[in-house]
Amino acid sequence: MFPLKRQLKKTRKAIVPSAVFRAQLLSELSLAYDQEHGCPRPRSFLFRFATVGLTSLVLIFTMGAGVYAYESPEVTEGHPLHFMKSGVERIQEGVSRSPEARTRFHARMMERRLEEGEYLLSHRPQDVPPSLDAAADQFEHSIQALEDGVEDAEMRNAFIEVLSVRRARYVELSSRVSTTEEESGKFDRLRMRIEGHELSEEEFIHLFEMGRRANDSLNGR
Repeated sequence: MFPLKRQLKKTRKAIVPSAVFRAQLLSELSLAYDQEHGCPRPRSFLFRFATVGLTSLVLIFTMGAGVYAYESPEVTEGHPLHFMKSGVERIQEGVSRSPEARTRFHARMMERRLEEGEYLLSHRPQDVPPSLDAAADQFEHSIQALEDGVEDAEMRNAFIEVLSVRRARYVELSSRVSTTEEESGKFDRLRMRIEGHELSEEEFIHLFEMGRRANDSLNGR
């Protein structure tokens, strides 16, 4: 009896979200809200997010399954817990209203879609292309948000650096899925997606240089 109780207690402790995890998530959501709306006087966190489904968010993250769904790349379309993951992401998107917050959010979502694609590659490789398409969508959304009003030069450079790394990862995953040069060209459409966006020449070069190097390395150049 006692060994069983100890095992159940240990299992429960392992799946409950840590205080650090909860605090970090709430801090990120609070920062995104303040960047968009400001905070002229102290307000409780519950008051700020009452209109964006905080109750649902809290309910999800009081369950170990919610943490697993949110963090795991194994939770993809068709997984029983996918609704939890997509629900939390929609809440995060809803409070990411400023250009800076939206750029950061979409860059993070691009990373998540790539993580899912890498998981699918060894489990359901036929489902990797949709993950790549979703990652490309997030890349384009990030550039659009950057263009919409991120004016601080240092912050713009930091975002471009992050997106350059994401694109290199995208190119690498695309090459592992593709078997011919023609197929590889179909997957790597990131450059075409941002044509017409108002990036400086220096930003454009920086954004695609790391991806070009990754592609050259994969092709033995």
